[in-house]
Amino acid sequence: MTRLIAGFYSFLIAFSAFAEDVKDAPIPEHTDVVGITIFFVLFIGLCVGFFGYMWWRHKNNKEDK
Repeated sequence: MTRLIAGFYSFLIAFSAFAEDVKDAPIPEHTDVVGITIFFVLFIGLCVGFFGYMWWRHKNNKEDK
């Protein structure tokens, strides 16, 4: 496992040399509201689903004991 992690980090370091500098990138004039809405819906939905799953597991484990 440590070899896999070390290999992954070396992979990321090797390809960071090919990254482009974006200092002169223009500021976007408008944002896509649909993309932001989809992101927030998915993010909130996944958070609610995760905590609901954890609550459900906790509730069922107490009933079994």
